[in-house]
Amino acid sequence: LKDPQTRHDQDATDPASSAYLIPPSDVQDICVGNVLSPPTSAVSFRMAALSADIPHTTSLSTTNRQCSSGLQAIANIAHAIQSGSISIGIGAGVESMSSDPMHELYDKFPPQVDWEVVQNCRHSRDAMGCLIPMGVTSENVSKKYRLDRSALDRFAAESHRKAARAQSLGKFRAEITPVGDVSRDDGIRPDTTAETLSKLKPVFDKAEGSTTAGNSSQLTDGAAAVLLMSREEAVKRKLPIWGVWRSY
Repeated sequence: LKDPQTRHDQDATDPASSAYLIPPSDVQDICVGNVLSPPTSAVSFRMAALSADIPHTTSLSTTNRQCSSGLQAIANIAHAIQSGSISIGIGAGVESMSSDPMHELYDKFPPQVDWEVVQNCRHSRDAMGCLIPMGVTSENVSKKYRLDRSALDRFAAESHRKAARAQSLGKFRAEITPVGDVSRDDGIRPDTTAETLSKLKPVFDKAEGSTTAGNSSQLTDGAAAVLLMSREEAVKRKLPIWGVWRSY
């Protein structure tokens, strides 16, 4: 709800602050995407909304679509606007990978299913395939589309180079709300090169694999939110339009 250019200079807890693009009470619905949800996640999200001066009259829901949960949350709000159910909403995503490391996930939280039924059903192979780790899936995709290790390393190095340059130019500063003493993305490695990445060993297929700690996404904690409304609503409120929803 804050204008990125002014929110750092305003009291973020003051709902009357001129930095608010719209009054918090005008937000009609919120959807938050989250995969690694604790049992009390819905309560946590509601508490967060109320702490942000959004009233209890604003509805809130969560959604889990694995790696697309944040995008699905935005889609849910966009579709609600398109259907006329609401005119203003927030789509958000949040994850804390440090709280639930992926390599411990199935040990800590094994799927609660009837294993005898799953292992003996018609589609047991596909059902049991849901347990394949993402790293192994990465190797399978690389083999299927013949993506060689050097191409992946070059792509990863170029991604870090672009991100580091944008960060050094302050491109992300207006988009980030500092949390404690953290005010910038810490996953960007400016000194990364394809040559240094090539020296890392594959993690999942140690003999012929291409997925390494260097050309994969890091385990990270973070959150993002998008304020959505119809164009008519944005024009009426004289708000800048920073993006257009097409489809998902």
